[in-house]
Amino acid sequence: MTIWLPQLAGDRPKYLGLADAILSDVERGALKQGDRLPTHRDLADALGVTVGTVTRGYAEAARRGLVRGEVGRGTVVSLGRDDATPWWGNDVSLPERIDLGLVTGMYGLDPDLSAGLRELAARGDVQELLCYQPSRGMARHREVGAAWLSRYGLSVIPEHVLVTSGGQHALVVLFSTLFRPGDRIAASSLNYPGLMSAASLAGLKLVPLECDEEGMLPEALAEACARETVRGLYLMPGVHNPTTAGAGPERLAQLADIARQRGLLVVEDAAYALTAEGSLRTLADLAPERTFFIASVSKSIAGGLRVAFVASPQEHVERLSLGITGTTWLAAPLCVELACLWIADGTADKVLARKRAEGARRSDLAREVLAGQRVRSRRDGYFLWLELPEPWRGADFERAALERGVVVVAGESFALGQTSAPMAVRISLSAARSHEELRRGLMVLAELLGQQPRPGRAIV
Repeated sequence: MTIWLPQLAGDRPKYLGLADAILSDVERGALKQGDRLPTHRDLADALGVTVGTVTRGYAEAARRGLVRGEVGRGTVVSLGRDDATPWWGNDVSLPERIDLGLVTGMYGLDPDLSAGLRELAARGDVQELLCYQPSRGMARHREVGAAWLSRYGLSVIPEHVLVTSGGQHALVVLFSTLFRPGDRIAASSLNYPGLMSAASLAGLKLVPLECDEEGMLPEALAEACARETVRGLYLMPGVHNPTTAGAGPERLAQLADIARQRGLLVVEDAAYALTAEGSLRTLADLAPERTFFIASVSKSIAGGLRVAFVASPQEHVERLSLGITGTTWLAAPLCVELACLWIADGTADKVLARKRAEGARRSDLAREVLAGQRVRSRRDGYFLWLELPEPWRGADFERAALERGVVVVAGESFALGQTSAPMAVRISLSAARSHEELRRGLMVLAELLGQQPRPGRAIV
């Protein structure tokens, strides 16, 4: 632990003075990346203030991007550099690197683009795909979108379907249209980094909630709603990114009841739901009047299509259409037409079946290589969640793996707000170009797990 006693300015609220002092000492080099700060109680006693004041001060410093909480370490200086790499930040195009970081839709199993384009080119009306179309999507595209949504067990009419430029675009549209800057959105404490980006763009505050093997805990949501004004709820109950958690029917029913009682608008992201075998359960089926369901085609058909279908309660369709107009005007009709072609002629279902089977083979391989490790995964999943043995931290393991030519994503990249950074990494099973490459990458990780972090990288 760093021996550190800040000087608080007398003309500022003490918690703000504490955050200011952290910033000042970082700028002059008295505090450095990875330094562990005193515990809340120790610093409160040393400064003669309440523990609550220190808690607020550390929270303000975290909001400014100066510190974060970590399991087993408390509050540490974290300046957004020399730490966990953003999930898009590693150049995996370098031939010597094995990509176990980016979760793709298994490119080698994507539909035949040349065949699809030839079929479209033979149509007499293909030229209209270069024209402006309604922002919510062409009528025939929304009809196919409703059919695609039926794969998730939803019965939706085309008039309640909107077409967006992928799932991430859908998130931005929903957040910026349904909520106002400053609104609070409840979400699992470990979550998809794109969620954080979308919320930040819309000026929303994410409220991190405790989760377990089924995802968000209903009691945590109820407590958050009683404690503060929560307006929305973000869920990924099919296959949660990054932990692979899946919510059962009882859990979904409990969350739906709380959403109704508290008047929450629910954004349900089904990015990976179709990649898992078995019957699907959705909150949108339980509470369709308040749930906005995002069904993208990235992981099931092809990531480069950038197409998603959004099922919306009828009263919000027009507003969301304006939200699409204000961002991209419309999803590219050519991409949407191609996705709809493959959905309608059965190509999408065949591709998805192949990808599920390949995901199962890769999951089996990962469990074999990582036998004995604490791994959370789905039988046919595209990624797994590896809990690290002490004293490894996620960021340290990510760096060490990268030095050996393997890209993974540290748990720090998935921690919302003041959530303690998990000692874990997410490992993609889908981006490796072959089973042999995947095995080599996993073997590097397995060997690394048996070693200690390098001096200077370890727990302080």
